[in-house]
Amino acid sequence: MLYKQLKFIQLLNPDFKFLIIRFSSIGDVILTTPLIRCLRAAYPESQIDFLVKKEFAIVLSQNPHINSIITFDKKAGKGELSKIRNLIRMNGYTHILDIQKNLRSIYISAGSGAKVSSFSKKLFARDMLIRFNLNIFKEIKPVYLRYFESVANLGVTYDNCGTEVFPSISESEKITGILAQNNYLPQFPLLVIAPGAQWENKRWPVERFAAAAETFCEQSGAKTILIGGSGDIEICNSVQSLMKSTVLNLAGKLSLMGSAALLRKASMVFTNDTGMLHMAQAMKAPVVAVYGPTTHELGFFPIPENSRVAETDVSCRPCTQKGLHYCPKTHFRCMNDIKPAKVSDLAMELISEKPQSNKL
Repeated sequence: MLYKQLKFIQLLNPDFKFLIIRFSSIGDVILTTPLIRCLRAAYPESQIDFLVKKEFAIVLSQNPHINSIITFDKKAGKGELSKIRNLIRMNGYTHILDIQKNLRSIYISAGSGAKVSSFSKKLFARDMLIRFNLNIFKEIKPVYLRYFESVANLGVTYDNCGTEVFPSISESEKITGILAQNNYLPQFPLLVIAPGAQWENKRWPVERFAAAAETFCEQSGAKTILIGGSGDIEICNSVQSLMKSTVLNLAGKLSLMGSAALLRKASMVFTNDTGMLHMAQAMKAPVVAVYGPTTHELGFFPIPENSRVAETDVSCRPCTQKGLHYCPKTHFRCMNDIKPAKVSDLAMELISEKPQSNKL
């Protein structure tokens, strides 16, 4: 019945043109990919474009469900927004899905002639939880599912296939070459660790990452690789210096899509609550994610399939939505109380439930 309804909608509206707006960041853009895929499935002949900040466009560059990517360059000056707004008007979109929902996206959408829809950010419930530790959430709904509220009237539903990112063939070949050069042969299980994070209170201590990795590698026979951007080099160097086993440190040496190509080969991933968590899930890698200052209610926990979360019950959680450079209570218990054995145990538990040939 639903299929017939969707076909009826398409026949009545053969010229739908969609624009999805999500400016940033890596994780948030990745979390839009189920919406993109399901929108394409429902409207296979429609134009689907995406507006994103220039530095994050690479995340969507190979996505087969998108017709065009429009980039917003924040460094281009004040006239950039007006230029994009005029472009949007000229393109004649019938529907704008505002998944950013801020002043910039509202300004760009205004006067476009398109039907604009968005989703609930749960701002009041979020603020009550963070500021007063009062949980009034009626349900815990992850953000990637909240995005589907923008297409609720279009018959688009989630297909339970998770997120997705598409590294180029050249990036995949480059990773294969790097692994071969460093004697990381295909038969070796790979533990990939992303110990960095933009916000300091989202970083599990480096010695914990090192200890958890050592235990996991002893139990599984995996070999370790460290990844991160240029800002994570010092953190990755610290983890490497604390480990007795051989570690391949690729921090600052891979592009974002190179990291994605590597994560596709991972047997296990240890990470903080960062964009690399969502990238790992998009590449279908098993993940153990360490969550300290944020909680499930905020909507950014990993998709349950093929993942585990290491967290501890501390009364002051959550203290932030995005992260802070300090602990408001100064004790940092939300991270310090998570022991290395918890992460390594969760990883072995995840493996035992889903054996994966050479990927454990």
